[in-house]
Amino acid sequence: MKIVDINSIAKEEGYIYYLNRYRGNAVVEILSKNVTFPVSFSIEISPLGQRNIELEPLPKDLNYPVMPIKRSLKKYIDDLYLQGNLPQV
Repeated sequence: MKIVDINSIAKEEGYIYYLNRYRGNAVVEILSKNVTFPVSFSIEISPLGQRNIELEPLPKDLNYPVMPIKRSLKKYIDDLYLQGNLPQV
């Protein structure tokens, strides 16, 4: 299992400055086959600067255990955040 990309990332409007919500389409390679599904996630920054990434529930029709996908998606999203590749508006 490998996270290929998260396409069409869009930031949702919000009034809490330390909580950013996003939507996109995740492309995951599972058993040499690419699977695309919608993903929603939020990044909350604590007062000490720590990032907390939360994912909405994933689709139930994935033929792969959910925990490794969630862990890999969180790591991929954190890397996107650190590189500055998430939309700001």
